[in-house]
Amino acid sequence: MTSKISCTKLILEDIRHRGWTAALTCTVLFLMMPVYALLYLRSYSQSLSDPYVFENVSDSFPGLFTGYSMTIVSVALAAVAILCALTGFSYIHSRERLDFFHSLPITRTRWFSSTYLAGLIILIVPYLICAALTVGVGAAEGIMTAETASRSVQSALGGLLGIIVIYNASIFAVILTGRTVTGLLASLTVVVYPLVVLTVFSLLQSTYFDSFYAAGEPLANTLSRYLSPAGIFVTLARTGAHGDLSLSCLLAAIVMSAALAAVSLILYRVYPSEAAGNSIAFSVLAPIVKVLICIPTALFVGVMVPEIMAIPGTTVILPLSLAAAVLLCIIVEFVYHMDFKKLLINWRSSLISIAGVVIVICIFQFDLPGYDTYLPDEDKIESISFRPNAFDQYFSYPDEYLSDSDYTASPDVTLGIFAPKEAKDILYKLAQSGISNFKNGITTDSIYNDSESDAARDYTCTVFRYKLSGGHTVVRQYVISREEASQALEQLLEYEDYKRELFPIFHVDKSRVTGISLSDAYASPASLTMSAAQRQELLGAYEKDVLGMTSETLLNESPLAEFFLEMSDTADASSPDSAGTSSAYSDNWSQVSVSMFYIYPGYTNTLKLLEDYGYSIRTEINPADVSSVTLTLCADSIQSGKYSDMLSALSDTASISQYDIDGGTSITAYSEEDISLILNSVTPYQNKLLDDSIRSGDYMDIDYNNEPSGGISLE
Repeated sequence: MTSKISCTKLILEDIRHRGWTAALTCTVLFLMMPVYALLYLRSYSQSLSDPYVFENVSDSFPGLFTGYSMTIVSVALAAVAILCALTGFSYIHSRERLDFFHSLPITRTRWFSSTYLAGLIILIVPYLICAALTVGVGAAEGIMTAETASRSVQSALGGLLGIIVIYNASIFAVILTGRTVTGLLASLTVVVYPLVVLTVFSLLQSTYFDSFYAAGEPLANTLSRYLSPAGIFVTLARTGAHGDLSLSCLLAAIVMSAALAAVSLILYRVYPSEAAGNSIAFSVLAPIVKVLICIPTALFVGVMVPEIMAIPGTTVILPLSLAAAVLLCIIVEFVYHMDFKKLLINWRSSLISIAGVVIVICIFQFDLPGYDTYLPDEDKIESISFRPNAFDQYFSYPDEYLSDSDYTASPDVTLGIFAPKEAKDILYKLAQSGISNFKNGITTDSIYNDSESDAARDYTCTVFRYKLSGGHTVVRQYVISREEASQALEQLLEYEDYKRELFPIFHVDKSRVTGISLSDAYASPASLTMSAAQRQELLGAYEKDVLGMTSETLLNESPLAEFFLEMSDTADASSPDSAGTSSAYSDNWSQVSVSMFYIYPGYTNTLKLLEDYGYSIRTEINPADVSSVTLTLCADSIQSGKYSDMLSALSDTASISQYDIDGGTSITAYSEEDISLILNSVTPYQNKLLDDSIRSGDYMDIDYNNEPSGGISLE
């Protein structure tokens, strides 16, 4: 006959027997949340009057609820969640206790529910109390603004759901096992297992596929936020602390918790009494669990060890993975049986694990899916973008620096601008050429690993994006010849809309520009003193010149000078009407400096306005304006004899010293003759649109008599 004792009484009795767990949980959370928050805020008590410090402290405070601002808090939260699960269901690992509990006239469902809820109460109630105390600490210290309070509530909610997910994952692991020690190991495994599997897949892609390019966040990372307990926990901590806790993340945590709790209940209802004391409760699952653990873990070890040890190539991955698979099989079998004589008793699952590792590596090694040679059918492509590596050294977009990403509706320029539909065939043929180069052995590795090779000089790595008709976007990276890239760019620049998307000046919110600085041959950015109206007029003239620029100018000419735009980093900041006085490297934390707005000889409108405003662009450095020059030459430049004539012609007043064991040299000149000799002997490095060659490493620092010092990279 089933007892009608209420579940509430069972819960209270369970909590009473687990009083030490509740006490430990309260102590840990109290120390890690309100006490640490108080110490953290008190450490800044003397400087909170500074608006910058106050904003930083207010910004980091919500992270204290989840450990986002301090990793040890996250570890403590996960630890108490696992502890509550282990102490609640540890009785199923003792045959005597398990038989006693299940002999009582109480259904297994009620036992599970009461134990589950008791652990949940021990976990949740202290957390909520400590979260409330932490809010009180923030309010008492005067940093609890309306925004901070809102973010703190979201962070606390994220932390609460996060520890509930870990708690349910740990219960699932405990019920799968028959010993407390293996239950703890299983808890750690279940929490991180999906994350490891997804990470391994991403690592194998980036390691073996030459055309793989991580466009934004890898798919594996995105999936881990919703499919892995650890991923959900970290995502809740991060988004909660930032105040952007999303509905999808909340639903993922709720669904994951509900699914783990439901599966745990089902397993508990059929949990065999004879399983107590065994490493794994369900013997039929033992080989399956072994295979599931060994394959991804062995692959993870095989890929990560060479990366950590900086071993190039992929030849060592297979033997390392096989060695790891064998070792893992031995460890798992020993954990199962605790007997060295039984290590080979389940040899079939060991063989499957080893074979699985070999199969997975072969799939990636020989590119059986055809990843590197994949090219969508042209009729299924809506548009294509391409972005050579050289663009990174030539273009600088405001949204890469401004914290307010919604300040303008600029496209995702980091991966290239989609070409007009009528120009799609231009880039499609270019992509075909990239695949052909791959088949002929011209790969990204050959470019990156030997920057001095003919291939590196004649070819460039280029990212392609295919926007398919179904809305899906495919990203690949190919090596294409600079000549073909130049020809394609010449044709694309005939389209004005493409120019407007490609050039950073058209992504600038001009109302945010608070100052403009000019850097010419002196490489010493000087602030242009002008009104807001004059700045607007100058930027308008610059836009007009950019639209009228030919591809010949971009590809073959060197710029005369460069604009630096001082921009407000906050959306509500207004550009002052007074003359701009900030330098190109502003010390004001609310300002950012955006560079790489190049000025060419053909920019007649811009040059005329600068002349009208009283500014002229200098194309050569006058030695009389220089007080000293420090030339830093790398070992290769010294050994090649590139500057031998110059070094031998320097006077005795020049200081020459070796600065490293490889033969690098530093030369400092003070006399006008030596300065003139050095200036005439070096060639400044000038950015060109498709020039992504490795710079020599030579550098020149110049101290001027009447203006700030400048620094110039050399060819």
